Amino acid sequence: MRIKEKLRSERLASEQRWREFIRSKDTRLSTNQASWLDQSWQMSEVNVSVNKTSAPLEDPDSVRTQFMDSHFYQAANPVLQDLEQALADTGFAIGLSDAHAQLQWTYTSRAMARKLELVHFLPSARWDEASIGTNAVGLSARMVRPVTVFSAEHYIPNLHEWVCYAAPIVHASTGQVMAVLDMSAPWQNSTPLALATVSHYASRISQVWSQLDIQKRAAFYFCSRTAHLSSDMQLPRRLQEIFLVLALHPEGLSLEQLHALVYGDASISISTLKSEMTHLRAHLGDALQARPYRIVLAVVLTDAQLIESYVHLGRLKEAVALYQRPLLVQSESPAVCEYREYLHCLVVDALSRSTDVEAMWQFVQVHEPEYAVLNQLSQVLAVQDTRLSAVRAKLALLL
Repeated sequence: MRIKEKLRSERLASEQRWREFIRSKDTRLSTNQASWLDQSWQMSEVNVSVNKTSAPLEDPDSVRTQFMDSHFYQAANPVLQDLEQALADTGFAIGLSDAHAQLQWTYTSRAMARKLELVHFLPSARWDEASIGTNAVGLSARMVRPVTVFSAEHYIPNLHEWVCYAAPIVHASTGQVMAVLDMSAPWQNSTPLALATVSHYASRISQVWSQLDIQKRAAFYFCSRTAHLSSDMQLPRRLQEIFLVLALHPEGLSLEQLHALVYGDASISISTLKSEMTHLRAHLGDALQARPYRIVLAVVLTDAQLIESYVHLGRLKEAVALYQRPLLVQSESPAVCEYREYLHCLVVDALSRSTDVEAMWQFVQVHEPEYAVLNQLSQVLAVQDTRLSAVRAKLALLL
């Protein structure tokens, strides 16, 4: 009885806080002062009406089928089955989203199914904060940590009857968010054990997935001396560009979006792109899907993305070992040029603030001289290190 009374009290408190937030539009806290919940509500009110009743939905059957054919689902399925058994008859539903908070797979009892359908807790539904407001899936995907959202902590009133617990599934080696695991139930079922449970099962999936050899799953090596598929199959430059753009957009792209990103203002027709997609499908088979166009392979599709992940994790030796040359340096594709510049600046900035002599030395051996890297290397090399004179000479040429 005391537990039920405590939950009712917490629900009333959350409702009161939510109403105060809605009324206080002119007295918002700054982003730095606001709590994570206030920040999420502030983000939500920019994009989402409080009158919204459900998440945007695309094609549940298609998304679920594609996901269940994926390598990731095959790895996660045994753990998901364990979770289904653990939650049997508890009133909890399970959801698994991609890294962008779009649900890919759900599981629930018949008794819960109708209620969840009404709010679109279904595959293909977009549960990011910009689409449906504050919720556990969207928050966990953005903040990359376990999250509980109880009752009126949800931004839209139609979700106030729910409590949701979510945890990110992160690849241990790269730090890449692969998915978000969610457990949801009526608020009366709230329990402190639920967040620990969803975190535990998300961690188990992470461990299974992380055991796979990540570098063997980088399906295209763009930054090696010779760009090639992991099967050593060469691709023409235009197909390389298309592959990279699709790899950078795992959520998928329409034909028009893909055309704009690959060709920009160049006078190349949509029919030409369709023809290129046919050629790319000859190399990738069913891994290349349409409507939207996307590649469904493994955890990391390109070495460029792996380099980015390594830099964010501070693993500069591994990043530089892969980064043997700028990304598709001959390409004039708008999306490729933008990512090439971003990736190079990311590596240079990280090295210029590093004390990792070997990573910096490896970089200056294979790339055009970068003043920031050479200057930092000249400061951290030991005076007796024979490499110091070469570094100073390269620096002098830049002055």
